[in-house]
Amino acid sequence: MPARKKNQAPVRDVAKRVRRGRKAYIVPTERNPSGFVAGESFLERNHLLLLSIQVGITRLWDQSVCIDLENETLVDRLADLPKRGGKTARRYTADSSYECADGRQGVCESKPREFLDQHAEKHALAEKVLNKYGQSFTTLTEEHFSPVFISNLENLLKATSKGQRHHAQVAIEKLDQALAQQGRWLTAELKKSAGLSNADIFFGLAHGVLRADLRQSLFSDTSWVEAAHGSLDHLIFEAL
Repeated sequence: MPARKKNQAPVRDVAKRVRRGRKAYIVPTERNPSGFVAGESFLERNHLLLLSIQVGITRLWDQSVCIDLENETLVDRLADLPKRGGKTARRYTADSSYECADGRQGVCESKPREFLDQHAEKHALAEKVLNKYGQSFTTLTEEHFSPVFISNLENLLKATSKGQRHHAQVAIEKLDQALAQQGRWLTAELKKSAGLSNADIFFGLAHGVLRADLRQSLFSDTSWVEAAHGSLDHLIFEAL
């Protein structure tokens, strides 16, 4: 497993556990000081992918916000939780948290839809405490996370990597020439006309050259992409 930077360990480091009984899911992201975030499930991993790409988010953490549910306060470490009768106070540790470019902060809980009712009371209390500290609370489920959408998120994350900047620039130059001829293309025709690969299409989408519905297949016979004119609005997936 990759190592966290000094003083950047989360409240619960799921990437470091020796006897966790299941693997951790690592998502590389420049939005975290350590260069990655980790999830305990494939669902959490998919949500971290989304949060690593969604425009407007500048910083992202995993398992870094801990709430003392009994005293309705935030604590920095599990060791800071008060004890009563030898028992540690009831707590909630958020799956992920983020900060936006405008300073807004929030927490995201990853939970299968079938378990929402079971955890509704705890989530409502967590939201109340977070609101008191000026933070929002959002629950993300498996809804809308189709295999196609997950694959698109994975490829978008690769396209935003610093190591891909040269390839991105070459692709963008080709895309600019094609878009000067017409602003909307069937993806297959654009690839053929401009000599582009699937990866080049994702470079265009990641850098505001192209836009498309990223919850749909990008490479079917009827898939379209169009000029984005620098806008990254197509990379807003959730209202946070």
